[in-house]
Amino acid sequence: MSDRVNVTPRLRSPLVFAASLLLATPTFSTPVATSTATADLPENVTWSGEIAELVHENCGSCHRSGDIAPMSLQTYDEVRPWAKSMLRVVKDGTMPPWHADPQFGTFKNDRSLSDREIALLDRWVDQGAKSGDLDSAPPAPAFSDEWRLGEPDLVLTFDEVSLPAGGPDVFRDLVARTGLEEDQWLRAVEIKPGNRKVVHHVILIASDGSSSEPTSGWLGAWAAGMDPMVFPKGTAKLVPKGGVIVGDMHYHPDSEPAKDSTKIGLYFYDGEPEKELINLWVQNGSFKIPAGAEDHVVHSTHTFDQDSTVYGLLPHMHYRGKQFTYTATYPDGRQETLLHVDDYDFNWQTLYELAEPLKMPKGTRLDCEARYDNSANNPFNPDPTRDVTFGNESYDEMMIGFVDYVVDEGQRPRSAIDALTERAQELGKAYPGEVWEIAVGTDEGSIETILHLPEAGDGAWLIPMNGVLVEGKLKDIVRADGSLSGAFEAPIGMAQVEGTLSDGSFSGTITMGPQELTFTGRPYDD
Repeated sequence: MSDRVNVTPRLRSPLVFAASLLLATPTFSTPVATSTATADLPENVTWSGEIAELVHENCGSCHRSGDIAPMSLQTYDEVRPWAKSMLRVVKDGTMPPWHADPQFGTFKNDRSLSDREIALLDRWVDQGAKSGDLDSAPPAPAFSDEWRLGEPDLVLTFDEVSLPAGGPDVFRDLVARTGLEEDQWLRAVEIKPGNRKVVHHVILIASDGSSSEPTSGWLGAWAAGMDPMVFPKGTAKLVPKGGVIVGDMHYHPDSEPAKDSTKIGLYFYDGEPEKELINLWVQNGSFKIPAGAEDHVVHSTHTFDQDSTVYGLLPHMHYRGKQFTYTATYPDGRQETLLHVDDYDFNWQTLYELAEPLKMPKGTRLDCEARYDNSANNPFNPDPTRDVTFGNESYDEMMIGFVDYVVDEGQRPRSAIDALTERAQELGKAYPGEVWEIAVGTDEGSIETILHLPEAGDGAWLIPMNGVLVEGKLKDIVRADGSLSGAFEAPIGMAQVEGTLSDGSFSGTITMGPQELTFTGRPYDD
């Protein structure tokens, strides 16, 4: 990642957001209250009796003075003018922000309202949004600038960012060095925006400092309404000694110039955890979304090579993303949709925490499907006239299905290098004389890979990447006069391979999207 400021159209300013309360575009519909939901409702619904508690629990963390929401909803006098608009956006699913289709999966951090809660709000508005006895109304929750999880073991502060008044959204990658003299296990992370009026969301990634590659994937995040991240009992994430933490910052400028200096509180595990909580990236980096395409589909996949348990899912795209689906295919052939986000919104980076962890037996394939709208019909599209590829900038696109999981046996997954060595030995025995050791050059150095190149038919290319072993096919192979060409089809996307074969050597290029990598190889010798 590089330090950057991205200039994109301001897609969700507070004024636009406030207008959405009045003219909300429906998402998938939250079920309208049923007779079962209304059967036990009180005859008269009032602010003091029922609604104050409902609003405080579901709206108050964002809709308060000094936070990013455009209006405060802490008192009856503040809420009353917005009552009908609140009911409208609650019924169409716009608020509270929760984008998981209720048909698939159950999540412990579900922010959506129940049928009964919607029915209460409906009856209250229908009866004139009465106050009741305000002296008996539950008070608004108290918010403090103190650390919610207590004093952290380590506090890191990102450099101050100055923001102009108004204008486009601002994106920055900020870097904080940990200064750790030894590896530390992290049990929780709390992010404290310095200025909640302008900080929209923060994504943290840990690196050992020697490169931009993450060491433990996605470390933690904050967005409006999110609680501090406490990892499942017995699990922790690794923060390497001498490393850095990168904060991917998304700012909404306010009507006045503003400054922000966000802090991170790290809470370390006492001793060794039972399991390392792994953040897996099931991604595709080689797609191209044509200009004007309304429903472009991109896939990625990962096969678990150890018995594992999944705790959480986080789909990630940018402004053209519209739907994202996780589907598991188990070794017995059974399929299960784990999460379907029917109306993806880049402004809400939600980790969907499974109510019950899901077992992924060895051999389970996890497929991710992302759909994009690159047309002029997408009001958030920065530029519908250009083809879009994978990139770090917000006006580019991404396709990543984040997965938080642990392996069932041992503390951590076997390393990608160990998995590569085992597969190389298997291939070497099964296909003697057809296996190659291939070194692929990257900006960060050389990656050791294994290629099965048969005399006829499809081959296989094994590449350790982001801590896992990626295995793809080398297909449509054409050989002519010592040269070779073919298509590399992998879970991370498609690539073209061009090479030259001679006695004891193989060299060439791999072209994946805009990136071209060179490689050299020799026959595998166990």
